Amino acid sequence: MSEKEIIELQLVERIKKDDESAFIEVYHLFWERLFNFGYKKLSKKEIVEGIVQEVFIDFWSKRGKLEIHTSLSSYLFTAVNYRIINQYKSQSIRDKYSEKEKSKGEQTSLSVEEKVLYNDLKSNIKKVVGGFPPQRQKVYKLRFNKGLSYIEIAQNLEISVSTVEKHLMRALKDIRISLRELTLSSCIIFGIDHFLNY
Repeated sequence: MSEKEIIELQLVERIKKDDESAFIEVYHLFWERLFNFGYKKLSKKEIVEGIVQEVFIDFWSKRGKLEIHTSLSSYLFTAVNYRIINQYKSQSIRDKYSEKEKSKGEQTSLSVEEKVLYNDLKSNIKKVVGGFPPQRQKVYKLRFNKGLSYIEIAQNLEISVSTVEKHLMRALKDIRISLRELTLSSCIIFGIDHFLNY
């Protein structure tokens, strides 16, 4: 085992024990590399940035159950690659849906049922976000309404990047729970990004 792998293993063990400083160290160590890797594949800055952030959120939220059988590098790069593949798939579905709607010409782009579902989802998310504590609400809106990066949000609100991560992790978790109460099919039809910046 190389010295690099030993250091990574030690960082993972510290993260498993809720060591935020180890998580921030991993974040700074890998963020740019993961972003560059994703950007070469997807060439969409905001989407890739979101994918990398989601990987880190997922990584931190699952820290107590982490089982990394390869290296930390492989684990994180594989996670980003997997989400990029899913992005391709969901984008393909949305593109096909969009083309189908365009081919209808002046006909209504969404059926009555789809419109109701769409409005229900947006209303539901707006309600969930409205119930967030003030600080979490600010973080959420700066991320999804203004499109600011985690670092920009941290600087704007004078809080740590780790705090931004925690707020968004909890916000997205609450929204996912809320969405499960409706239907997942809408996320396939419209794409979840349509609703996050309600």
